[in-house]
Amino acid sequence: MLTRQATEADIPAIMEIERTEGFEAYVGRSERAQHEALMAAADCHYVMLEDEVGLAGFAILQGVGAASGLLYLKRIAIRSPGKGLGKRFLGELIRLSFEEFGAEKFWLDAFETNQRARYVYASCGLQHDGVLREHYPLADGTRANLVVMSILKREWLTAEAQRQSQLAAQADARDPKLPEFMDAALADIASDISEKDR
Repeated sequence: MLTRQATEADIPAIMEIERTEGFEAYVGRSERAQHEALMAAADCHYVMLEDEVGLAGFAILQGVGAASGLLYLKRIAIRSPGKGLGKRFLGELIRLSFEEFGAEKFWLDAFETNQRARYVYASCGLQHDGVLREHYPLADGTRANLVVMSILKREWLTAEAQRQSQLAAQADARDPKLPEFMDAALADIASDISEKDR
């Protein structure tokens, strides 16, 4: 999985993904001029997702560099959902937001009826903040509720530290000699330091 910043040359592919059959109920759509304006905005960042086949998805982040520290995921779409790529992509977007863009809070809204997406968001650590009632106008003239979800930087840092600890424990379990080797290596380093101090 590879991520990169989008360029105007990516707009046709972005629009194609937005208009994938079945996406109309869950993924917003913009015209080319709207995408061009968003890409030109100082606080907006388009992220493209690529896999071994090619372009796999995209995301639009707003509030990049904002003094408030609030970073909003305006849109995320995966060309072929259901393969776990969306969760990995979201995890990377959260990491980018906190580590590279200096955000203090990462938030998004989702259609209340989109249970699958809300499950993925929750599995990435986002919490339910509330519901915007009849907030989004639909093509058929009705209005949809949006669920607001977010994760704070301190929450993400705690979860990331726990994840790293679990990975280290799993690595130790796979190689029982690793802790012993590390202890010996540290002892050698300490001995070298002692020798230099003499």
